[in-house]
Order: sequence, then structure tokens, then C-alpha cells
Amino acid sequence: MSYKSAMDANGETAPGTLGAQLRQATAFLTRLPMASRDRDDDWLDVAEAPTLADSMWLFPLVGFGIGGAGAIALGILAWAGVPTAVAAILAVGVMVWLTGALHEDGLSDVADGFGGGADKPSKLEIMRDSRLGAYGALTLAVVTVARIAAIAAIAAVDVGAAAGAMIAGATWSRALFAPTMRWLPPAREDGLGAGAGTPSEAGSWRGMGLAALLVLLVIATPAGWGTLVVLAAGALGAFAVGWIAQKQIDGYTGDVLGAAQQVAEAAALVAASAVIVGNTI
Repeated sequence: MSYKSAMDANGETAPGTLGAQLRQATAFLTRLPMASRDRDDDWLDVAEAPTLADSMWLFPLVGFGIGGAGAIALGILAWAGVPTAVAAILAVGVMVWLTGALHEDGLSDVADGFGGGADKPSKLEIMRDSRLGAYGALTLAVVTVARIAAIAAIAAVDVGAAAGAMIAGATWSRALFAPTMRWLPPAREDGLGAGAGTPSEAGSWRGMGLAALLVLLVIATPAGWGTLVVLAAGALGAFAVGWIAQKQIDGYTGDVLGAAQQVAEAAALVAASAVIVGNTI
């Protein structure tokens, strides 16, 4: 499923209350059914439905839930005696299922397009092709294995810290959608960039602040000051994808945002593994 089709499928939302924004963010980022509320409900006092950009400051909260689902799976599997490597694989699988592999699809499309296209039009055309090529398969494999290996490495010394790192990576990486969209112009006249709107500066900072607080909540104890390294690594991962996208296609698409999320999450987890495992030695 592409980002555009996900937005079309879940685009109906109640007016711009906090609850409406949270439902819209959840519907976009997960496969959970988020039915719209009727506009005549007496608890609604806003006439206009929020754009996706309006709801992006809550993406970290949805990411916290996605990471939390994976963390719960990891904890249950570890408690049941499943080896940490296997538990990490299955826990990541829970997160992938919950999101419908939306971000993974974006990563593979970007890798195929940037690797196989000769110019901007051909790159964008390849990115819209649903078939998986060699560049996409290999990139997706490397990033996914990096996520799993980092979680397994932390879980081998502290399952609770590994669960916290999963939540931190899922939360922080989704906070970076809005600043990426403010930094880069849309690469297409249609698609996510045209339909989502532009996140506000205040909303971007609010989302990043919320994400940073949530990350501190879950990994400050095992990571200490290394939490800053985790945050920096995730931000650097998203920046790298954005910088490459600017060079390749002059902006962002929904697939680019998905790729940025995946690379940011992997980078944050790798940094967390270095910090947390290092603290236990």
C-alpha cells in the first residue's frame, strides 16, 4: 500500500478536536480501524476537519503505541524463554503487522527509485511501481536486520531496556515526519505532499518536544546522557534520507517520509544498543 492510498483510505475524520487528530494520526500510521464520528455529535465544536499536517504533532504518541506493542511482545516472549534473537524478530514482526508495512514499503520504493532511475521522472515512476527490485530488497533487508540485531543485543543484557529502546525508536522516528516536510518541498504535484498540507512550525516543535519527553521516559534510566546520542542518531538518519531525496528528486514524497522513518528508527536503535550495552560493561 502506498502512502497516498493509505491517506485516501483513512482520510475521513471528525473535525479538528484533539480526539479527531489522534484518530486521524492512528488511522494513517496503523492498520487499526478508526471510524469517523458524525459532525453533529454534541461534543464537536469545530467545523473544519483537520488536515493530516494538523495531526502530525501526535505521530509520536501513535509511535509510542506501536513501539509499545512490540515491546510487550518482546517481554512476553522473553518471559516464555524464547531466545532474545528470535524474540526480537517476532517483536519487530508485530510492529510491521500493526503498521501494515507502510514505512517498509516506502523505504524499498525509494531504494529502487534512487538506485534504478536515471533522472527525476524515471526515479518517481519506479517509486510508484509496486514491484520490489534488488535495490529495494537489499536496503529493506539491511535496515530491518539492523533494527532486529540492535534490539537483540540490548535484550541479551536487559530485556526491559530493549523494550524501552523499541518504544523510543518508534516514537522519535515518527516525530521527524513534520520537520522533514517543512524542510523539503513536495517532489510531485499529487500524492501525500499535495493532500497532507504543510505542518506548522509550532506543530513540528510540539511533536518533537512530545517525542523527546516520551523517549526520556522510557530510556533515560538505562541510557543516561546517552539518550541525547540516541536522539541525535535518529535525527541524523532522517536528515540523511532527506538530503539524498533533495539531490535525487528535488523534494519529498510519501515514500521518502517512510524511508526517513525507517532509517531514523534503525539509527536510533543502533545508537541505543551502543549506549546501553556499553553502560552495562
